[in-house]
Amino acid sequence: MSSRGLGVGLLGLGTVGSAVARAFADRSRRIDAAAGRPVRLVAAAVRDPQKERDAGDVPVTADPHAILDDPEIAIVIEVIGGTDPARDLELGAFESRKHVVTANKELVAKEWKALHEGARLAKRELRFEAAVAAAVPVIAGMRGLGAVRPRVLRGLLNGTTTYICSRMETGKSFDEALAEAMAAGYAEADPTNDVDGHDAAYKLSILVSLLEGRHFHPYNVRRMSLRGIAASDVSGAAARGARVRYLAVADFGEKATKARVGPEELPADSLEGQATGPTNVITLESDLVPRLVWSGPGAGGDATASAILGDVIQIAQRSA
Repeated sequence: MSSRGLGVGLLGLGTVGSAVARAFADRSRRIDAAAGRPVRLVAAAVRDPQKERDAGDVPVTADPHAILDDPEIAIVIEVIGGTDPARDLELGAFESRKHVVTANKELVAKEWKALHEGARLAKRELRFEAAVAAAVPVIAGMRGLGAVRPRVLRGLLNGTTTYICSRMETGKSFDEALAEAMAAGYAEADPTNDVDGHDAAYKLSILVSLLEGRHFHPYNVRRMSLRGIAASDVSGAAARGARVRYLAVADFGEKATKARVGPEELPADSLEGQATGPTNVITLESDLVPRLVWSGPGAGGDATASAILGDVIQIAQRSA
């Protein structure tokens, strides 16, 4: 193991950020062993430094630029979410010659070109495994498929909608199932991103961009909301041996890629039809490899933290 340590700074200390901080506190030996060198969480930037958190006693600051300017920090983890101020902070991290790891699917999907250009100019890494499917290593999988010609990508990319659909199968209305999802912590207080398909569209945009080697903007993804789904739609599907799930699909045609997210009927015995709760399922059909499937927990603080730490470890292994 190298004796040269590597400092990490956190932007955001909510559910995911706190899970990352706890992991650094609880399993530092495992992280160091995997990285081949000591990796230390130096500090976290938060909105309210006085707020009590279960975050492993990481030092906190209200100034995110203190993280960017700290010479001890080589890797910045951004888990603020949204595009403002996350965009400027990530680009600022590159300007400060730091690597960036993020779980921010909206920012990566919308600002693909700017972020990748920032990383290229700084000769630093941009990694975002946690932006799609949390603990499921689908980003790593897609990165390794540069030689294949994709045909169809489909799957369940949003755990909240899967939870709602599966609860409606028990006789709940959409509103009742949504209320349960919010109470269980699967849906935010404002569930718009989930139920109206923005979250799934961001994730599909990222996967298509990786497979095509160019930016596929989320505005090119056709969205249908889950809000219009009725109990009769769910029971009718069940009578036909099917289940309703919120599906993301990209069809890679000869001239153009068409992408959509929305509720669709699927066979009840399919991987998607059997999925419940926060389970994500992603299937890729291509020419060289007929069918690949990724599946696992696509939401939750610990699951997302595992993907973030995987990216940190890989940067640590590759950094001089």
